[in-house]
Order: sequence, then structure tokens, then C-alpha cells
Amino acid sequence: SFRIADVSLNITAGTDGLHAENNSDDSKGYIFIAKGNIKIEAEDDCIHGSSVVQIDDGDIELNGAEGIEGTYVQVNGGNISINATGDGLNAGSKSESYKVTIEITGGEITIVMASGDTDGIDSNGDLIISGGTINVTGNGAFDYDGNAKYTGGTIIINGTKVDSIPKSSV
Repeated sequence: SFRIADVSLNITAGTDGLHAENNSDDSKGYIFIAKGNIKIEAEDDCIHGSSVVQIDDGDIELNGAEGIEGTYVQVNGGNISINATGDGLNAGSKSESYKVTIEITGGEITIVMASGDTDGIDSNGDLIISGGTINVTGNGAFDYDGNAKYTGGTIIINGTKVDSIPKSSV
């Protein structure tokens, strides 16, 4: 696991920038960011935790194929900027110990996607948004396979504020 608090990191990676997993215990392999200045340039995932990726605060700039990937991705705060050629935030079944979910309760998230079959926020399970500001620019803003629940926060898609979580058709 990675537990990061109040640091400055500048990472350039040929694969994943931060990667945590545990082949013998899939409840492990998590990444927790409490605060800091983090910049990651990666050819694959900028941040990849096979179980949980939780961000509570920090100034985070991510440029890569995917910004943040995990089974359970939770953003509670911070200023997060993602430029991705794949998905910006991605929850997929990497661990059977957690339900596939993206949950956003706070923070300022700006995602700029490349053209093609890409999604700003892609959950192969549920998507929960209860706070924060999410600003997505690209062909597909949201894709989810489970349930989507929107109870608060601000969502802006390609410059237009919306009052629901639309499902992408790309």
C-alpha cells in the first residue's frame, strides 16, 4: 500500500506511476492520499490501487493513459487535474474484497479526455456523487454498469452544467 501525506512527488513512469497490489491478499493493494503536491506522467495508469484508492486532499496533476484506477475509488477532497487517453477515473473488478464503485464526496476534479472510446468517469459498478465539482471535457463524460446516485455537488460536461449523471453512449 501507499499512504501519502503532505509530500511533494514528481513521477515520470514508463508504466504505472503509483501501483499497489497484493497477489496473496486482494483486500490489500490500496493507495491513500491525505495531502500533498503530486504530479505524475505515466504511459499507463497514473495511480493504480487494486483494492481502494482514496484521496482526501492534495493538489494532484495526472497525465497518462488512465488517471486513477481501483476497485473502489473514493474522492473526498483535493484539486485533481487529469488528462487521459483512456479513462480519467476508473473502477474495475481488481479485488473481490470490495464492491466496484466510484464515490465522490468533495474536491475539484477536472478531467480532459482524448477523443475516441474514452470516459471521464467509468465505473464497472456503481457511481455515487454527493459533493465536489466535476468538470469533464470529452466525448463520454460518465459510464457505469451499476447504479448511479447523484445527491449533491456540481457536474459540468463540455462547459455545460447538468443536474444528473448522464450515461455515455461512446
